[in-house]
Amino acid sequence: MNLSPYRRWLGASVVLTLCATGSTALTRQSGAPRVFDRVLLLESTSETSASVSLGDIDGNRTLDVVLAKGRHWPLVDMIMRNDGAGHFTATPLTELPDRTYSAALADLDGDGDLDIVASNDNPDRKLVYRNDGAGHFTVSGTFGEATWNTRYVTVADLNGDARPDLIVANRSSNPAAPRPSYVCLNNGAGAFPSCAPLATQSATIIVARDLDGDGKADLFVPHRDGGQNLIFWNDGTGTFREAPMPVGPSVSQIRAAAAADINGDGTVDLVVGDEKRGLFVYLGAGSRAFDAPVALASSGGAPYSVAVADMNRDGRADIVVGRQEAVGSVLFNGGGARLPRFADTPWGDGKGSVYGVAIGDLDGDGWPDIAAARSEAPNGVWFSGPAMK
Repeated sequence: MNLSPYRRWLGASVVLTLCATGSTALTRQSGAPRVFDRVLLLESTSETSASVSLGDIDGNRTLDVVLAKGRHWPLVDMIMRNDGAGHFTATPLTELPDRTYSAALADLDGDGDLDIVASNDNPDRKLVYRNDGAGHFTVSGTFGEATWNTRYVTVADLNGDARPDLIVANRSSNPAAPRPSYVCLNNGAGAFPSCAPLATQSATIIVARDLDGDGKADLFVPHRDGGQNLIFWNDGTGTFREAPMPVGPSVSQIRAAAAADINGDGTVDLVVGDEKRGLFVYLGAGSRAFDAPVALASSGGAPYSVAVADMNRDGRADIVVGRQEAVGSVLFNGGGARLPRFADTPWGDGKGSVYGVAIGDLDGDGWPDIAAARSEAPNGVWFSGPAMK
């Protein structure tokens, strides 16, 4: 199957979708119980990693792993090249350490390969890495200001020009000194010469998704440090002129969030991991409205990372949760009239804090696996396997 038309966006979810339409033998197993007992640690050290991204960086039709490292102090980001069977060769993204909180993959310049955007924290420059087509990267430019307390960068086409733009999440832990996040539009050649502020206060993640069904990517900005979550509505040009809409409680401390149609009703829902209160879903009610948050799981440690994917290939959106010093969860979606029923399957060893998870088929068996970026524990991959009967 030719994946080249799809590779400019986040390769993990695209490859996962395509694999889910594979052979008849695999299709017959869809919906079968899955477990995540087989683990491959990607490193032997326990450093301060912050996020993980998946994508085919070298054109060999396998998902590679990019580890963003350097929470609080500089480290070297790493690329793990996949041989297609879940065996990885480690190479540094660069020899220079920096404080990287996320490393997003996207085809920034339209040449058909995946480039990397690194959201480095103050005082480090925020960097754009250009791919030579074979998975070798060089710094091609910067974006924003080195002084920003940047935690995350999201890539999405905000103005409809078929080039991904950047949404930069900046944090302020001091409510008296809020910090705006920013939108940096692509100039068409993979550079970001100017950035416009968003009226946010403190964010460590921003979700880009069409939340009102008008075909334009809107922005869900969860509050990280005890304030109000906001939605910014896109006018189609990458400009957000309307006043942001409050959503959820007036006080949130959200580290992780995702947007997906969880209950299959055709509207987008929001899944959030609140550090103090737990895991919640805000069901979309249409017409730019969301129901009150409903708790999904309260046991275990604080939810530090969230991903949504069809983990057992039954056509429903499941939820993957990484936690602080606690075993993670795959919440298998059992369907339901409005709020789905979820069955909790554990994954992970409970060590360290899982700051990032990414989902994709990393060993070529057609089933989605879990890649985890951790602090105080080695980064690793938890492979999907059949549950014992």
